[in-house]
Amino acid sequence: MDDLKRENEKGFDFEYLDDVLPQKIEIGDKYQTPGFGLASQLFSSVAKFIIEKLGPEDGEALLKEAVEYFGRERGKRIAERVRAEGKPLTFKNWLIYSDIDSIKNFKPIASIEDSDFIIKVKNCTFYNGAEDWGLGDYAKIYCKYVDYCILEGYNPDIKLILKERQATGKKRCIFHYIMKEANK
Repeated sequence: MDDLKRENEKGFDFEYLDDVLPQKIEIGDKYQTPGFGLASQLFSSVAKFIIEKLGPEDGEALLKEAVEYFGRERGKRIAERVRAEGKPLTFKNWLIYSDIDSIKNFKPIASIEDSDFIIKVKNCTFYNGAEDWGLGDYAKIYCKYVDYCILEGYNPDIKLILKERQATGKKRCIFHYIMKEANK
């Protein structure tokens, strides 16, 4: 009897499900969406629906407002975490106490130029997750607004210049963080 017929006729028991864990271990993460790609698939699906219902202009305006709210809230929560540790709201502490694993999700390439911190992101699990579903253009809406607002919620004295992948002309984003007063 094939498995589908067996499930329909007999339902489940632990003897039948006994090989699930060994099979999951064997395939590993092959079929899992990496990093926060699943979140991007959710966001991009909702964004597509909103834009189709409201039109491009009104849809993006509503999404912008929602993404900016979310970004500021993320920043505020990171700031609360840093303050709870008795630390100042420095850029260094933002990197340490951030709410996302930057290494796993972005594989960033960092550099310092004229005392500014530059991060090149070539592998973004957020964008890639949406792209896997053909929704990359909707993910860009999130990317266009969120990072500025995260910093606004955390510490508005940190300036960000963001060249998104569409602005760089390549499959990467460049984050340029400025804290030194003379560079602002």
